[in-house]
Amino acid sequence: MAKSSAKLESLMRQAYAATRQEHYGSALLMYRKALSLDKNDANIMFRLGHVLVMSGFYDEAIEVLKKAAKRRSHHLETLALLSQAQLSVGDLDGMHATLTKALSRDPSHGPSLIAKINAYLDSGLFDEARELLKTVEDVSDPHVLVVIARARFARETKDYATAVDLLEGVIADAEVGADYKRTSRFELGNAFDKMGEFDRAFECFVAANGAHNTGKTVHSESVQSAWSSEVLARIPNSTIYDERPVLIAGMPRSGTTLTERVISSHPRGASVGECPLLLQMVNRTMASNLDQDRIDSYAKEYLSLLDDRVGVDALRVVDKHMGTEKDLGLVSKVLPGVKVIHALRDPRDCCLSAYFQNFGANVLFSRDLGLLGSQYVHHREMMDYWTQRLEIPVFTSVYEEFVSEQERHTRDLLDFIGIEFDEACLRFHESGGHVHTASSMQVRQPVYQSSKQRWKNYERHLGPLLDALGPYADGVMASSGISDGSL
Repeated sequence: MAKSSAKLESLMRQAYAATRQEHYGSALLMYRKALSLDKNDANIMFRLGHVLVMSGFYDEAIEVLKKAAKRRSHHLETLALLSQAQLSVGDLDGMHATLTKALSRDPSHGPSLIAKINAYLDSGLFDEARELLKTVEDVSDPHVLVVIARARFARETKDYATAVDLLEGVIADAEVGADYKRTSRFELGNAFDKMGEFDRAFECFVAANGAHNTGKTVHSESVQSAWSSEVLARIPNSTIYDERPVLIAGMPRSGTTLTERVISSHPRGASVGECPLLLQMVNRTMASNLDQDRIDSYAKEYLSLLDDRVGVDALRVVDKHMGTEKDLGLVSKVLPGVKVIHALRDPRDCCLSAYFQNFGANVLFSRDLGLLGSQYVHHREMMDYWTQRLEIPVFTSVYEEFVSEQERHTRDLLDFIGIEFDEACLRFHESGGHVHTASSMQVRQPVYQSSKQRWKNYERHLGPLLDALGPYADGVMASSGISDGSL
């Protein structure tokens, strides 16, 4: 028994260290092994659930965290984490119910309160957010996340002085942990940006990103080697044909959410948001193992997910998961009826905007301007490769063209995916609903021009980015239009 206990403690220590280093694959293996040694330990379930959420395995995370919550019904961190997983699969009712349960037990619980405030703000429900914050006005020593929630609400309602005051207080507090200070610096940077204090904003973003582990780029050569023309030719197409899937490929902050909202605002359009399933399928086995049975099994699994998430009435269903450019080879075989939209934006604005976002562990390359520039180049190389080789249509959607000629571009986009034009698509900002991305505020406004050429406010800081962008340092170098993908 003592030997088993020592082994369990060792696994937990190693798994925790791997998690802190953002080595989630290793952490998953160790937490799973730890749970096999003690299948009723709610703490192991909680920590496994956390890594599953960070790795994008949301359905499994929900299952694990519900079990943990049953065993530790008053552990509010488990409920807050469960709500995050529920949000990620689009279960907004479940998310709100879970957070309401947590806040009924402790109205000032920081992780639960900020999660609910963010949910309200991302749904455009400012009155509800204001009322919830009023419930903790009289708390004498609030959790730091309550303070950050107040600051975000102040920023979103343009009370920048209050936001700055709150966030600078968090950063100056010696008792506040590094993760909370990093979050505060991102918030503070965005407040200064809105105030036109660009040098102060950039200083905040440098400090926030510098506190993260830096990631690495995905090299286009490795993707092309794994999915060469010869490999693709040996893989059969699925026998299941469905025209509902619409995939949006693009760098973070390239207009993918805007495109998603335009389509999902159509009466016959829907979205599953950033669904990681196709990317997970790529990692399940080597391309050489993809026979007819496996390809058809993948198709059934993905299309069943669409049915579960949005029902069967939508004519087109958008999936905008990050990293789409890595899985288009598989996608072309699993979903032969798919349409792909490639979202492009001026790389200087696109990369700078990504640098300003707190993506956590989801976009590691966003923490360094040089890496962002390199990733942009690799992204373009991968998309060029796919459009030349795959027998699926690709529509290039340039953000700057969209905001300049919204109706024409919207009509072209809807025509490409095969649904009739509807005026609701021009009023996407009125459609309501939750937007679980960094673009949540922007897509609740009409199309605006202010995000174009934003990079010029920071030009003197962008040397590493411009150097890494190489041929794209002068702009997007593309125009909207359709490629049928076949040679």
